[in-house]
Amino acid sequence: MLTVGKAETATKNKLKVGNLNYLKMNIKKIFFLFLTTIILFSCNKNDDEPTAITEQPNLVNKWYIDKWTYNGTNQTLTSCDKQGYIQFNSNGTFERKDYYWNGTTCTLEGNDNGTYNYNTTTNKITINFIDTNNGPQTEIFNNVNLSTTVLKYSWDEDGNGIDEHNLEFKK
Repeated sequence: MLTVGKAETATKNKLKVGNLNYLKMNIKKIFFLFLTTIILFSCNKNDDEPTAITEQPNLVNKWYIDKWTYNGTNQTLTSCDKQGYIQFNSNGTFERKDYYWNGTTCTLEGNDNGTYNYNTTTNKITINFIDTNNGPQTEIFNNVNLSTTVLKYSWDEDGNGIDEHNLEFKK
């Protein structure tokens, strides 16, 4: 019986060693898979590439007249006309200058300075200024469409409820 007992003990020891080796192999495999998974998911395409920043439209800028329609008819703008601009400042003030050809000279025609309010809910800009000939003035620019490079609006010059002017400005 001693011989059988020794054989059983030897077999049990072999099984323990075999199970231990089997367990060590499985732990190594699990650790390898875990490590591989961490490495794969912790890397991205290229950490050195800069993140793209999307520029948001901002009214505060100097906008040069680029296109103009009056009562649905495109108006031809000269290089002199295109010197005209409206500049909206961050402190709620604006400056507007208009130019025209006077014979062979590009001449300043209008120079308005005042305050403005941009209502993004109604898409309207209201400007207030003092006209040297007509006193206090208020103009409302309707249907304001603003991108990072283009400002568009319509304007009812005579107050009849119909926007006669459609203007487009670029930075």
